[in-house]
Amino acid sequence: MSAPRPYVAIFRPEGFSPQSGMEPVARELDAEFLEFAPWWERLQKRSWTLGNALRQWGIRRYGSTWNALVPGWDEARFLRALPRRAELYPVHFIWGEFGAPRRVAPYRRKGARVVVSVHCSPRRWNSVWLRPAGYAQADMVVMTSECQRPFVERDVPPERIRTILHGVVSDYFTPPAERQPRTDKLRLFMLGDTERDHEFTARVAAKLPAEKFEWRIRTASHEKSFYAGIPSVNLLPRLSDAEMLAEYQQADVLAMPMLDSAANNVILESMACGTPVMTNNTGGVPEYVDPDCHFVMSNARNVDEWVEKLLWLEKNRDVAEQMRPATRAWAEKFDWKIIAEQYRQMYRDVLARG
Repeated sequence: MSAPRPYVAIFRPEGFSPQSGMEPVARELDAEFLEFAPWWERLQKRSWTLGNALRQWGIRRYGSTWNALVPGWDEARFLRALPRRAELYPVHFIWGEFGAPRRVAPYRRKGARVVVSVHCSPRRWNSVWLRPAGYAQADMVVMTSECQRPFVERDVPPERIRTILHGVVSDYFTPPAERQPRTDKLRLFMLGDTERDHEFTARVAAKLPAEKFEWRIRTASHEKSFYAGIPSVNLLPRLSDAEMLAEYQQADVLAMPMLDSAANNVILESMACGTPVMTNNTGGVPEYVDPDCHFVMSNARNVDEWVEKLLWLEKNRDVAEQMRPATRAWAEKFDWKIIAEQYRQMYRDVLARG
């Protein structure tokens, strides 16, 4: 049985790189795209009251505080776009927290079988999913990490759960053709704000000598205050895709303490560029980060432990550099072309059940 072409409901927020997230696998699967975006944000620019009212309506209807669907309108639009077929085909809501159907029956009447992917980390699960009905009725729920299983299994039987790890575009995120000459400072990189432990990072950075370290950090404006007056930190402006790629490639280490994690684009992209990762052993990190070619720290949030390790890496600069080929080789296992085969098999399994 060949894998059918899926219809994919894809969330496209403004400014999100087409090389990151789940869009690359949808392209790899030659999916028919059903796009949606948070209309409440656009409305909120004109009227905060109306925009917030639309947002709260969507949250109540779909049970997710991250919901981006306009109640009724978006699902009606999706259904109109779907064919009515005798043979079954998958409809995949690849960002389930932002968009998952309220009812699957209308999709099934058209011959579709509903798949929903979930990405939320365990720490935030109960605050994001106010009601599980937005995904629990799907024909298959796809997790991006086994750390999500205890939460999904509350409402979904095991035979309707599949774990498929997140992937990376490894022919875009690649090692540099040439590494920049080594400087006097160990160059660290950190990107993003979701589940990043910026408060802890700032405490570590404050103990690092500025003449030996440059911790290059790009994050949202509300996180930047943690780093005020810390000389080892270089806060970066908004990065273009090319600038972000260069940061990955030229960093000595991606040093990124985490509060929690399911899948993490930044970790995968750094690894694909050959840059070793230093993070803590939380959530899905063990599924994505091999300690043989990375630096996996404990979850004790011990500032001195991180400082000691970073000072050791600065004195032993060749250690991280020599890890780069193995780091890249490890990341190639997550190439979306490989991961896409797991999606195709999952679709076949769903449709075989009828």
